[in-house]
Order: sequence, then structure tokens, then C-alpha cells
Amino acid sequence: LDQFDKVEAEELRLTDIISGFIDPDQDDVAPTATHIGSELSEKELDDEDDEDEDKDDTDEDDESDEDVGIDPELAREKFSELRRTYAAMETAIQQYGRYDERTKESIDALSETFKQFRLIPKQFDRLVNDMRQTMDKVRTQERLVMRLCVDQAKMPKKTFVQLFAGNESSDAWIDEALNSGKPYAERVARYEEDLRRCVQKLKIIEEETGLSVERIKISAVVCLSVKRKHAVRRRKWSKAN
Repeated sequence: LDQFDKVEAEELRLTDIISGFIDPDQDDVAPTATHIGSELSEKELDDEDDEDEDKDDTDEDDESDEDVGIDPELAREKFSELRRTYAAMETAIQQYGRYDERTKESIDALSETFKQFRLIPKQFDRLVNDMRQTMDKVRTQERLVMRLCVDQAKMPKKTFVQLFAGNESSDAWIDEALNSGKPYAERVARYEEDLRRCVQKLKIIEEETGLSVERIKISAVVCLSVKRKHAVRRRKWSKAN
């Protein structure tokens, strides 16, 4: 959405971010040329990227400054729909929480809308890869925090989830655990320094991405959901042809 705002401000071309749109009711159209959902190895992906870059270099002079083949009004309509479904998801999270069934439905609706966009292949691949790497960093810290609290300090898992979920990058939940007067409080104190270090790392991840841990998780769900749906669509098209 931020990228489309730049298109509207004439800071980017529409073709810098998308190559077109997919009709959600049309299954017999060839998927966009991308290795989303493919079984290519990392080396093969790198090789393919190199080939694409070579092709881009040779074709660059032939490209006009206009967005050829994409109806700007249709693009505005599609991005407006994406903005609406994103806002609906944000509202659902605020009203019901991330794990409520209604929130999950709003995330699915966002995925369905997002999958209609034919993003530039390399851009989407990098988006998915960046999101995966960010999620790996988040999971590493979350697993360490849970191990220290649940396995080492013997905090009940239900209590840990209540304290930690939604407060991942805040020290407040640590203070609450330490001041709880519960049997596990003294044991948590033994790992306080390590826990605060993990929280600090999660804060840094948020600062680097501009997203809260909760938003990072939701973005990862949406990206990977779209990736899977594209992969299914590619397989169906391959079998049909």
C-alpha cells in the first residue's frame, strides 16, 4: 500500500511493483512467471535471478516511461479494496484479538484480496524471503523466552502465554512476573537479565521492520498463504495444460 501511494505521488511507476492482476474466478490463465512455490534450490534461484537481471539490463533501454498494459483505474480500485480489507483486519485485531475466529476470517479475506495482485516476481520472492528471515529471528527469541520461563523457571505455560502474548517487546510482563508473589517469581529472577536481553532484541526487530511483533506474525501468515495459493494455482494450471 505504501508503494502504491508512491505511484499515486508519481514517485514510482505502477509496473515497478505489479505486472497486472489475476481474476479470482478464472483458473485457466497461466500463472505469472515466478518461482513462487517452486522446488528450486537456493543456487537455482540465484542463477535464475542472475539471468533475469541480465535480461532486465538488455531490455531496459526498450522500456517506455509509461505503465503499459495496466489500467490505472483498475489498479486504483484493486488497491482500494486491499486497503479496505487491511483496515478490516486491523479493526478485528483491536476488537477481538489476534486469535479470535473473526480475526482469522479477516486475515483470510486479506489473503484472498492480495493474491489477485501479480507482483513483480523477484519483488514478491524477496518479500517472502525477508518475512521468513524476520520470523526466524522472532521465533528464536520467543523460544528462548519460553524455555527460560516455562522449562527453567517452571512458570505455568498458560500463565506465560497470558503475560507474554501481545507484550513481546515490553519489559512490563517481566516486571509483572517478578512482582507476582507466585512460586515461580524467584526462579524468573535468576533469568531476568537474559529475558530482558531477549525483549531488547525483539524491540530492535520491530524498529528495523517498522512493525510490531504481532504485525510481523500476521504479515508472515498473509505472505505465506498467498505463496501457497499461487503454488496450488500453478500446479492446477500445469496439469490442465
